[in-house]
Amino acid sequence: MSFSCYHILSLSFLANILSSLLAFLRNYWSLKPLKLELFDDSPIDLEKPYHHAQYLDPETGAFPRSPLPHLPAPFHVYEDILAIVNCPLSPLSLGEDKSDEAIARRPAGEKWRRQVRALSVQDFTPLKDDRPVLQRAHVVLAWLVHFYIHSTPPPPNKVIVVPATLARPLVQVSGWLQIAPVLTYADTVLWNFELYDDEKPFSPNNMRFTTRFNASTSADTDEAEFYRCCAWIEQRGFDCTKLITDLLRDLDSPPLPQGESDATHHALIAEHLNGLVPVVSDLTDILMSVRHSCRPNAFYSAIRPWYRGSDSEGDGLRWIYEGVENSEHLELSGPSAGQTSTFHVLDALLGVQHNERSRPFMERMLMYMPSEQRRLLRHLQHESHRIRGLVGESEEVRKAYNAVLEAMTKFRTDHLQVAVRYVVSPKDKCPITGLSASNVDANDCPAIRMKSRGTGGNEVSTVLKGSRDSTRSMKV
Repeated sequence: MSFSCYHILSLSFLANILSSLLAFLRNYWSLKPLKLELFDDSPIDLEKPYHHAQYLDPETGAFPRSPLPHLPAPFHVYEDILAIVNCPLSPLSLGEDKSDEAIARRPAGEKWRRQVRALSVQDFTPLKDDRPVLQRAHVVLAWLVHFYIHSTPPPPNKVIVVPATLARPLVQVSGWLQIAPVLTYADTVLWNFELYDDEKPFSPNNMRFTTRFNASTSADTDEAEFYRCCAWIEQRGFDCTKLITDLLRDLDSPPLPQGESDATHHALIAEHLNGLVPVVSDLTDILMSVRHSCRPNAFYSAIRPWYRGSDSEGDGLRWIYEGVENSEHLELSGPSAGQTSTFHVLDALLGVQHNERSRPFMERMLMYMPSEQRRLLRHLQHESHRIRGLVGESEEVRKAYNAVLEAMTKFRTDHLQVAVRYVVSPKDKCPITGLSASNVDANDCPAIRMKSRGTGGNEVSTVLKGSRDSTRSMKV
């Protein structure tokens, strides 16, 4: 045998060995139980003056400045399988839907779920240091989990297994991002858009919300406009965040000529607080505008069921993440308006102490926020005692502080009315068939047996009333 032939055979042998080793390592990674590390947000420098730009984009706030990039190869396979169901010809329907149309889609839906289960279990480590791509990975994987679960007919044992092909990479990515491994507000609103026209201003009216559960149903417009309303609240709420930065700057360094009284400084702080009032009032108006663009029955019947998480099922399904250690302890509530930082920011500035009805929910929702927003809130909470201190020193500051609280109380009162309209009142009808409860067997429509829970797993009226009452009680 010539040297060249021997050399080629040796290289071929080594290549086969290497290929086998890589296959073994991939298989080992896919079989070894994965564990989500406890959230450990990086420390904040409290000696450094607070500024929102330390945590958010200075131009777009909680939104990324530009749409997130799609996943690169070989991870693009997840984009491809999401595209099959995120389109006008989606093969999926809600698994609990017993209509003729839904039943006719069952075989195509199961074929898609088999495709999901047949994927290889990908290790996303090559993307670990690219935060925008990681965020996109969370969006794609979390939407796929909810499409998979809620298109599956409820099993008799009420346990549904999320295949390792989705569960493991989602938990892995969530650990790096320090966010819950489930669909969140960020996945549905903040990270879920493209711009219609790159040349036009960054605005919710210029956003197309790219992934929707109802792309193939008559509720598609309702769903898109629901996200748009949330985006408007987010964008206007960012004005609150910027005003708070100005307030804290002047609180730290009062620009007063030497010898001038504290009254001038108090008047400046009161002016900043009063500036928050019209912004919060605008947020209330935006919230109430949802009545004109998203129908209550469409939200309750066609949108909300897809959002449900494992702990928002009441006596419904229990989720198991295959290949994930202690998956029963994961945070799996699903998206909720409580996951936007907008009103958490105001609560943190003003020192609002939530009562036992709302505090557990508000604290738990922090785990569903992007970690940068949690760090911003921690920094603001460190400053809140200073505002409360000035309230006791100045009548002008006290009145302005109370005015902000009144505007926030109004928002939370109106939020409760919206929840009644969109969640509590439609509950008298089955969310799938639309028939009145008296005409539907409760066994065929589990929602009739459940309390009126919000999309984050909370009993909606209790939490919203607690939040409103906690805000109102802070007035001095």
